[in-house]
Amino acid sequence: MSCWEEVPTLLVMATLGVPLLLTVAVMLPATRKGGALLAPWAALPTVVLGLSAGATVYWPHVLLGMRLYAPDEVTRTYLLFTGVLWLFSGLFARGYLREDGRKASFWGFYLATLVGNVGAVLARDMASFYLFFAMMTFCAYGLVVHSRDERAARAGRVYIIMALVGEVLLLAAFFLIAGTRINLTFDEVPRVVAQSPERALICVLILAGFGVKVGVLLLHMWLPLAHPVAPAPGSAVLSGTIIKVGVLGWLRFLPLGEASVPQVGQVLVVLGLAASFYGVLVGLTQREAKTVLAYSSISQMGFLTLAVGLALGAPEAAPVLVGAVLVYATHHSLAKGLLFLGAGLVHETGRRGWRAVVVWVGLVWAGLEIAGAPLTSGALAKLSLKSAEAVAHAPEVVPTLLSLAAVGSTLIMARFLVTVLPDAPEQGTRATGGMWLSWVLLLVVDTVLLVGPPVGSEFLPKLLEPKNLLSAAWPVALGVAVSVVAWRMGRSVPEIPAGDVLWPLSRRVLPGWRLLTRGAEREDSKPSELTVRTLRGFERMRDLFLRAVGRGEEGLSRLSHVGFLLLVFLGVFLFLLVR
Repeated sequence: MSCWEEVPTLLVMATLGVPLLLTVAVMLPATRKGGALLAPWAALPTVVLGLSAGATVYWPHVLLGMRLYAPDEVTRTYLLFTGVLWLFSGLFARGYLREDGRKASFWGFYLATLVGNVGAVLARDMASFYLFFAMMTFCAYGLVVHSRDERAARAGRVYIIMALVGEVLLLAAFFLIAGTRINLTFDEVPRVVAQSPERALICVLILAGFGVKVGVLLLHMWLPLAHPVAPAPGSAVLSGTIIKVGVLGWLRFLPLGEASVPQVGQVLVVLGLAASFYGVLVGLTQREAKTVLAYSSISQMGFLTLAVGLALGAPEAAPVLVGAVLVYATHHSLAKGLLFLGAGLVHETGRRGWRAVVVWVGLVWAGLEIAGAPLTSGALAKLSLKSAEAVAHAPEVVPTLLSLAAVGSTLIMARFLVTVLPDAPEQGTRATGGMWLSWVLLLVVDTVLLVGPPVGSEFLPKLLEPKNLLSAAWPVALGVAVSVVAWRMGRSVPEIPAGDVLWPLSRRVLPGWRLLTRGAEREDSKPSELTVRTLRGFERMRDLFLRAVGRGEEGLSRLSHVGFLLLVFLGVFLFLLVR
């Protein structure tokens, strides 16, 4: 094999190897300065691989046989928008963190999360995917708690608890899928799930496990807490790419195109529609720009949830719906990255000067994209989604509801612009050149993808048809009109605490937590009657649990020799299994 034939394989390896080596370099004091200097460019091999053709890499002696990369549409699309956003977010971070005393910590977690994100996209088997997915999940915790204050700590606790719940659900699903085969490739997984007698249960576990990452309704609470406290580059990749890996998990593990699971699909459709409105309603009450964007992401992910639900119910339409999901994911990733980075940039550019004007114009443009305004990537994405829904024979009410949801998207983008404006000082700082340039380049790439192949060449002519222009225009016009009227009236609505559902839930769980930590802190205030009743209930549950544990220990003590032999047997069995 010639050296030129080795290039595609080396490129696949570089997408993981470069950020992994830089992670190690940033961690070591001797190489930290050089590692931090090169860290912003770590995603460049991912962009190159997304634009070129790679080759499958197979390492039979790594993990359970690691397979990486396949030149399919899903992999290449994910590599492209993932690499682009990580690259420009990294270049933005170089200026954003110039005076941050925790730069080394940020780059270490940032690069490790990048390895997990890209690895999950490249993985072609279950074991490899789970390895990289878990790495991405837990390393992203460092981005959430970067500021190390109480607010970040609370967001980090919620994030890690929900992440662990998702991991448990996914492990249960993976064991049901793999059975005795231990590991499966993604070419086999949809068929195996479709033929499994536990198909519905597996689908529910997969949807819920990855739904935590996606921000499915009732599993979304971590998003509005984590996004605002993370640094702007961290928020951009959290919302732009990391939550999309949850959607990728759905595409990899659900039996899309292989079998119909109509009941589960219908529930997912309802959850998607509900999230598209719920995210807007709660987001409109927020007073912090990045929190508004987090609720916007919950709403936008509702559209993708809807599409996956339709694909579960209509296998014949799955290829078209998956294509629409890819278009929508690309659009949302870059547009939301522009908004999160732009929210951080207005602190630097201020309200005056030509750079500030460019930033504000770009923020309005990105907001129009999220709203789905005519001749934007958002209009193209929603057109592709509506076309796919027609193939799937979606209920007639769905297009109408999606148009109304587009009105909501316009309202929440207007809310974002209103909340981000007070954050901008009158005069900007001088050291914004690198941040500003990287942001503008991301804006250019976002615009070019609208007309570039394969997306633009297929959907752009349809986007210019009068009926589609009108369909995209009226929801935005109505949303703008309502926003102007609300602004002129000057009335505000009560703010719903970020995390919404989590707030009343924590008020019920807190008495139990105080019971478990009794003695660690002193309460001077008199507890309410509801708290007393709740504590008594927890005490009864604790006593029952302790009695059950006592009986179990007594039984085990009688079978000590049997228990010892059982452990020996399991040890021998595992040894033979891994030989």
